[in-house]
Amino acid sequence: MDIALLIEILLKDNPSVYIKENEEYIFSLIPELKKSKGFDQNNPWHIYDVYEHILHVVDGVPNDIVLRMAALFHDVGKPYTYLKDEKGVGHFPKHWIKSKEIFLKFASIHNLDDELVEKISTLIYYHDLSLKIDDKELERLVNIIGVENMPLLFQLKRADLLAQSEKYHYILEDYNKAEDKVKKFML
Repeated sequence: MDIALLIEILLKDNPSVYIKENEEYIFSLIPELKKSKGFDQNNPWHIYDVYEHILHVVDGVPNDIVLRMAALFHDVGKPYTYLKDEKGVGHFPKHWIKSKEIFLKFASIHNLDDELVEKISTLIYYHDLSLKIDDKELERLVNIIGVENMPLLFQLKRADLLAQSEKYHYILEDYNKAEDKVKKFML
């Protein structure tokens, strides 16, 4: 099946509107995404089910195919990794690994460009990494991701956090501090 329409949708303003209008088509391309629809996260961090959260993140990143595709797939692995603790709180251990795996399968089926696949899969893999890390760990992360890709990671992480409960938005300050440190690597 051709993914041209999916790419066209992802590059529109407010792509979530068009994703919802074309769910049958999109779910046929990404059947794992369908499983996220209505999947309650049972977690105080989250105010939306997995699907609605994903759509808010897609809308929240700049209009760039790398960011929009990473946003679409970043949490698609959550339903496959879900665990509920003794208090009934949902957790998604290593969901980024499953999400990346789902994306790589999609990319292989649709013969996506290798450079594009590398960028998107890297963003998916590192989207949930805490940025409250020391300078040495941050430098290691920059070396892994590439200094040129760090702005994309920050954009994805901000959109992801803003699509969660407002009571955790204070973490944006950690992102700002980390981004300021990363800018020093860019000089």
